[in-house]
Amino acid sequence: MSKKIIYFLSAIFFAFLGFMVNDLVVKADINGVTVTPLIENGDTDVTDRFEIVGKPGAERTVKISIGNFGINKLHLRIEPTNATTSMDGKIVYTDKVLAGQYGLQYAFSSMTKAKNIVLKPNKTKDVTFKIKLPDSKIDGLIMGGFNVYDTSKDGAKGNANVPVWITGDNKAVGGIVSLHNLTLDVIDKKPHIIINLQNKELGQMKNVIVHMTVKRKSWLDRFNLGPKKMIADTTYDKVAPNSKIPVDFDQNQTPIQAGEYVVKGAARSGKATWTFHKTYKITQDQANDINKRCKGLIYNKTTTYILIVCVLLSVIFLIFWAIWYSGRS
Repeated sequence: MSKKIIYFLSAIFFAFLGFMVNDLVVKADINGVTVTPLIENGDTDVTDRFEIVGKPGAERTVKISIGNFGINKLHLRIEPTNATTSMDGKIVYTDKVLAGQYGLQYAFSSMTKAKNIVLKPNKTKDVTFKIKLPDSKIDGLIMGGFNVYDTSKDGAKGNANVPVWITGDNKAVGGIVSLHNLTLDVIDKKPHIIINLQNKELGQMKNVIVHMTVKRKSWLDRFNLGPKKMIADTTYDKVAPNSKIPVDFDQNQTPIQAGEYVVKGAARSGKATWTFHKTYKITQDQANDINKRCKGLIYNKTTTYILIVCVLLSVIFLIFWAIWYSGRS
């Protein structure tokens, strides 16, 4: 029997074994890798994540099965972190989250430790983690999880997530939206202004609708020639507890300009509504740092043209004044 046939039959066997252990296999965004939460005697009936309902100071053990059905040996890291909210309203576990961020009291990374494994082709490995719950009562939901990624690549480009939700009493808790800050970023070589809202509560939110405007102040506003108001209407299907809610303003080929930016907006979830109004300042150094990392920017020459016209008109006025004055003498 050839080696190719042996590898093929082995892959089928391990895949079948994975489905027998659990109905759910988390498809990793890493070629040939599957990640399966092995849920045994869970606190709830869900099968797509670990749900722990525990008392303060309790210790729980969870197990994850990882299979490599590719042709290459993999060096994987399984890293605990808290859930965050993506720009398109999804719950993700790719960011490293620390206690204190967005009102977060308990970082999942402080309850268990990361692990590194080496996985040969056509092999599976069960990895066990001990989770130590906080010593104080959890009034809400800690939405943690394990981010599994290939250490030889960018984790954001190849990873799988295994959620671990922790509560003290399994009662639903809502969230509260507030304005956090304004940040700048470069995405696909284009400048972006990002207004970060935040959910500072230990509760997951659903169907959060956000309407937001951003306007840079300019002396040209009095002539209706100033920068246009940027508008964002976004719906976030899910918002993680204690996470930022990024509202993206893609500048495309327009460079970031220094100045004061007026942010106005509102967010709505169910019957609750929150409004926002604040002015942020972008310095010239911040604008330059972003713009030099972008490509294909098209600079607006309106101000330059207006100044040139003003100078020309001033020169013409002086010439006519000089002619008029010399004619009187």
